[in-house]
Amino acid sequence: MLVAAGVLDWALHRAQRIEFTAGIAESALHLAMLVLVGSAILAALLLEPTAGLLAGLIAVVLLHDLSYLADLRVALAKRRIPVLEQWVHGFQHLLPWAGLSCLLALAPGQTLALLQQPGYTADWALRFKAQPPWTYTAVMFVVSMLLNVLPFCEEAWRSVRAAQRH
Repeated sequence: MLVAAGVLDWALHRAQRIEFTAGIAESALHLAMLVLVGSAILAALLLEPTAGLLAGLIAVVLLHDLSYLADLRVALAKRRIPVLEQWVHGFQHLLPWAGLSCLLALAPGQTLALLQQPGYTADWALRFKAQPPWTYTAVMFVVSMLLNVLPFCEEAWRSVRAAQRH
């Protein structure tokens, strides 16, 4: 769902030709959010859900939110954001929180330890899973590269070129 929202967001930006409005500033924020979400998903797939990982993911999701707010501030100052794009942004904002909530629910002991509940000890180590889902991870990596990373790099390239022309 997040990959689909990402490629749809890119297509909407391309149709609006944001390289001529918000340009590099907005595109850089898109890349930052992509790195934040991508690294969080990769960590969640490959690492044990310890308190250390959960705390790190909470920090990443909060940073994503700050980037999202900065993105809105930049975009709204330079261009109109159509209703469909606002709807897509809603998914992009919600999905990292939904994923984090699922992971917190799947690791109740470490979640309760993070909340400093009696009887629960936080494990702050970052450890690889004994059997990470390699096939799923590889497929999602390739799909994400093709449908999110490359399109948003193309958006950044268009923005840089547009800035050089003006």
